[in-house]
Amino acid sequence: MQTTAQRYYPSRKSVLVWLTVLILAYLGTANIYRSVVSMHTSSILISLAIWIPILAFILTIFFGTGYTIKHNVLIVKIGPFIADKVDIKDIWTAHRTYTLLSAPANSIRRLRIKYKGGEVVISPDRENEFLEALKQLNPTIEVLV
Repeated sequence: MQTTAQRYYPSRKSVLVWLTVLILAYLGTANIYRSVVSMHTSSILISLAIWIPILAFILTIFFGTGYTIKHNVLIVKIGPFIADKVDIKDIWTAHRTYTLLSAPANSIRRLRIKYKGGEVVISPDRENEFLEALKQLNPTIEVLV
């Protein structure tokens, strides 16, 4: 079945990941605040120069990780970076995993997508809708969740 519709599924965000982001944001803003209170211009500039790009990068990754189904291709993005492009007709299985290995996923509750040429671990929000969209494009995908 061919489709030209584009569907986007953001990564699910677990409590652990939320806490990590909040702690990093707190540390960054606390460091900047401490520099402002100390009234040392060089300290303020150094803190801003270090923490603003770090926080911007972390937030971009956190809120920009997601999965797009477009023209029978699954596009996996980590923030502004494309991590993987998978032809949906090449997908064999999608099964549940709780692996802690590094992956383009903001949650521990993940799906391991195996396809011709490799695998990718993702954590789409609206998981059932995501799996149904994949199955519409490739009914032979074995789903084990």
